[in-house]
Amino acid sequence: IKMTRILLLLTVACLAVVQSQRFDYSPPRNPPTQPAEGQRCAGRNFNGRRCCTPEEPCGYGEGDCDGPGDGGANDGDAGCQGDLICGSNNCKKFGLFYHEKDDCCDVPESRLTTTETPIPLDVPLEPPANQRCRGRNYDGKRCCTPENPCDEGEGDCDGPGDGGLNDGHRGCKGDLVCGSNNCLQFGAYYHPKDDCCERPKPGSSNAGFSSGGVRQQSNSFGQWQDWSRCSVSCGIGKKVRSRYCQGSQCGKEGFHLKEDQEQLCEGFECNNINNFQ
Repeated sequence: IKMTRILLLLTVACLAVVQSQRFDYSPPRNPPTQPAEGQRCAGRNFNGRRCCTPEEPCGYGEGDCDGPGDGGANDGDAGCQGDLICGSNNCKKFGLFYHEKDDCCDVPESRLTTTETPIPLDVPLEPPANQRCRGRNYDGKRCCTPENPCDEGEGDCDGPGDGGLNDGHRGCKGDLVCGSNNCLQFGAYYHPKDDCCERPKPGSSNAGFSSGGVRQQSNSFGQWQDWSRCSVSCGIGKKVRSRYCQGSQCGKEGFHLKEDQEQLCEGFECNNINNFQ
């Protein structure tokens, strides 16, 4: 009887240790700006998309995995080790080096905290009969390509907002641009992560994004930041905005870390007496 009790106590103790280790997962308080040395999967800015696969699953905080949140054909949670699940757009909490669309392996409880994307009213529930690209729920990801570009409201395209290797706006016809998670405005049949071709928004600029040639290389640039304030309060000045290199070769072998754009602007506070002092 004593031996049975000892074995029972040891079993309970072991289970307690395993359980405590199981719930020891927590993202860093200060997410790092660079991946840890030896980290195999560090997101699309370093390793491309879907680095975590069923054949080579990832550990906690690694990505990009191809989970249920991506819709269409996906790996489910098989790209993550053990009972970890593939999150959705959740990698930034593990490291600032990740792209905002990267999906990382996370604890099952994290899925309980996600919210569904609301579907706009007054949009069609089914795609038109003659629509070629209807999103990943019908035609898979990246139906719109430079070889066969899409019309307005069609997707999924692979644009600058996807980071890593992408087609720029060349998957869209003419002066259309590839949006980011914007397809639901065209139809409820799209997945929330589908990117559709749309008209450029007034005042937007697509300078610096790939508009021709081959797919962008492993060193890509993030989104442009907002324009700075005009450099003068009275008269003609300039305003500046920047974007930063994302990838493992940034700053190496001639790859620059930062790009700037300048634009003329005019200040109208010319009646301020401080301008004449």
